[in-house]
Amino acid sequence: MGKHQEHRILKNPRSIQKKNVKPSKGALIITSTDEFFIESRKEALIVSIILGTVFFLSGLWILSHFNHVDIVVLFLGLYPIIGLLMLIKGVFTPKRYSNLSFDRLNGIISYPATFFGKPLEGPFNELKVVFAVSGDIDGYSPQEYLKVVNTFRPKKLDLLKTISYENPQEEWSLYVWYMDKNRPLPPGDAFDEYRLQDFERRKAEGFPRPLYPSNIPTPEATKEQQEEREKIGGW
Repeated sequence: MGKHQEHRILKNPRSIQKKNVKPSKGALIITSTDEFFIESRKEALIVSIILGTVFFLSGLWILSHFNHVDIVVLFLGLYPIIGLLMLIKGVFTPKRYSNLSFDRLNGIISYPATFFGKPLEGPFNELKVVFAVSGDIDGYSPQEYLKVVNTFRPKKLDLLKTISYENPQEEWSLYVWYMDKNRPLPPGDAFDEYRLQDFERRKAEGFPRPLYPSNIPTPEATKEQQEEREKIGGW
């Protein structure tokens, strides 16, 4: 397991566009405001259904062609069981349990459990994530994933949960930026209608300094707002 990533804005994150937020057709972003940012991870349930079906049917087919029992057969006998469990997870897990949710003002994150059960929830500043690399075999290029280490449940093992298959540095930067309630909202026209009220909230609080460091500038939406922040907040 890689080193836990610092809560830091590493680079410019992906821009959140209104066309990718519900009620737009096919949108996976459920909510995108100055208080909550919620993304659906229902594709993980779809993958679970597909892989579960493959494991279950292929396992039954393989076992039906063995007429003796040995360690290999016993191992292959796990395939239908694994497949069935994956099918159950994919079919019966409530869709809301697959959401990746950020509560900006209260600093709370909620993300899907690795197996069954309700999402895990806790303070964002205590969240442990890693950039995990896989796929560097047989000529395939390595792929980085953003994975969460199970932080909010008593445990004996650190389990990893993939929360993004995209560019992990951009995704992590987006989440850190959004959850830094002392900074302006991240880039993207999906946040535009909330920028002024977010600015006024921070102004009323005296423009407190950022919660997390950043490798890039995070200026206000307008030059006038930036000047006001520098005058009142000093940053």
